[in-house]
Amino acid sequence: MKIRSSNFPGKPLRGELLTALAYEGSLPDLGKDLATVVKRAKASGDLAYGRRKTSHFYPDNGGLKRVGFVGMGKQGKMDLEGLRRTGAVAQAQAEKLGVERFYLLVDERDHRRIPARQAAVALTEGLALGAYRYEPPRKEEPDTRMGQELEILYRGKNAREFHAGVKHGLITSAATIFARDIENMPGNLATPSYLAKEARGFSGGDLKVRILEEKDMEKLKMGALLGVSRGSVQPAKLILMDYNPRGAKGTICVVGKGLTFDSGGISIKPSAKMDEMRYDMCGGGAVLGLFHAISNGGMQGVKGKTRVIGVVPSSENMPDADAQKPGDVVTACDGTTIEVLNTDAEGRLILADALAYAVKTYRPDKIVDLATLTGAVVVALGHEMAGVMGNDDDLIAELIAAGDATDEPVWELPLWEVHRKQIQSKFADIANINSGAHGNGSISGGAFLSYFVGDTPWAHMDIAGAAWGASSKNYHRSGAVGVSVRMLLQWLRDQR
Repeated sequence: MKIRSSNFPGKPLRGELLTALAYEGSLPDLGKDLATVVKRAKASGDLAYGRRKTSHFYPDNGGLKRVGFVGMGKQGKMDLEGLRRTGAVAQAQAEKLGVERFYLLVDERDHRRIPARQAAVALTEGLALGAYRYEPPRKEEPDTRMGQELEILYRGKNAREFHAGVKHGLITSAATIFARDIENMPGNLATPSYLAKEARGFSGGDLKVRILEEKDMEKLKMGALLGVSRGSVQPAKLILMDYNPRGAKGTICVVGKGLTFDSGGISIKPSAKMDEMRYDMCGGGAVLGLFHAISNGGMQGVKGKTRVIGVVPSSENMPDADAQKPGDVVTACDGTTIEVLNTDAEGRLILADALAYAVKTYRPDKIVDLATLTGAVVVALGHEMAGVMGNDDDLIAELIAAGDATDEPVWELPLWEVHRKQIQSKFADIANINSGAHGNGSISGGAFLSYFVGDTPWAHMDIAGAAWGASSKNYHRSGAVGVSVRMLLQWLRDQR
């Protein structure tokens, strides 16, 4: 979608559609030439004020073909999520009306106590993400869609901040769309090699990309990651992205599980909905989306410079004759031995080597991993939020705050020493699952990963519920959400 912004010209406009926001108890101000249209719409009772309700009218003058409204409910009740959904509704209205290009008028009164920049980011994200559709491979080219070009017209004293917010919203939405696209792709197309190719495209300036091949992993003795990839003909990749701006102080590592297809291996999954295991790389998708944003200026304007390392271990998990078996023991690159009791608990295995490598190589001040790790987190929290646990309360609080700021909520789960003891093994240092009698399946995944970060402040986010299957929110309808891209960028920008 093409979006640009400018100041409201205060003179008659020409075009197919001008959309404005309508609050209860007030008349939208569209300028003198359209005042009569607005009054007539209200008088007729056809002007919809209900939140996210739409209406449109045909003005008498020849400049504009239609005037549209998106209802906002009561003044003073609007928040950023409401503005984000409003943007998506405005785009959907234009598309439904068959409009190729349209205007969206935003007055400073429309966001009241919300700073102009934040309001602009949310609206822009809603417009762009609401317009998103995954285009699968098809014989025929898709039909040309309407409502794909927009000019946001702003009226208010904070225009500079608003326009800056639009630019940032374009960065965050494009990064989220990038993540959605690779997450929605089938596993035979979005292979580890494909993810590595996409990551290489981020390289430039302060951002360097390096790919470790299986031969490199063998030298590093990454037996946990290589054990998972043994059953697949697709070679595993360890994707390393290094954003190191001049004057950077401190290092943060963000690690994402890039399991491009998960059959469960020898502990094979039921066939029903196994196709959804294309989404098992959404943690890696979030990290790749983050670096898409960084490569396009997502960290511009941040006062505190921080080195950011992205690590995406990527492989398939398949039941080949050479695949690892339940009961096998593998050794991670830090020397930790692991009894593989269930080959379907593979994400934590590839993350183990990635975390241990990141801690040893980069010595980060903080490390966060994201993974579609367990179905148990869906049982606990549903599809509307991610779970987080770790060894550092301040880091967890930072992630929760970033999730609140971007409306990608995160809920803390406990991680105690008793959980770590539950995965100790008689045949190795630790096992990759605990006993079914213990329960706490999501926490046991975090407990396993905790063995590979040492004393580094660390948090684990289980995004298995939030990554797909969430309720429609106007700016997301189905398929991959592209979750955590916006939240991670917000978290990095908030670092001091």
